[in-house]
Amino acid sequence: MHPIRTISLIPVKIKITIEQVAPLYQKLAPKIRELKALGMTQDQIAIKLNVSIKTVRKSLNFNFSDIQQNHFY
Repeated sequence: MHPIRTISLIPVKIKITIEQVAPLYQKLAPKIRELKALGMTQDQIAIKLNVSIKTVRKSLNFNFSDIQQNHFY
């Protein structure tokens, strides 16, 4: 009879990166603000950039000073 194995060790190599990727709404914030300043509505901006209206709203509410305080870059 063979003993039942309940735990097995599998060697695994995991690469941990410190690099943080900014969310889409943060990347698009400058362009969305520019389009808004040109008089486009949020719906028009969403259609033009092929993103959701929620992404447009988050971009317009995004404050670049928050990113510096949270050390995303």
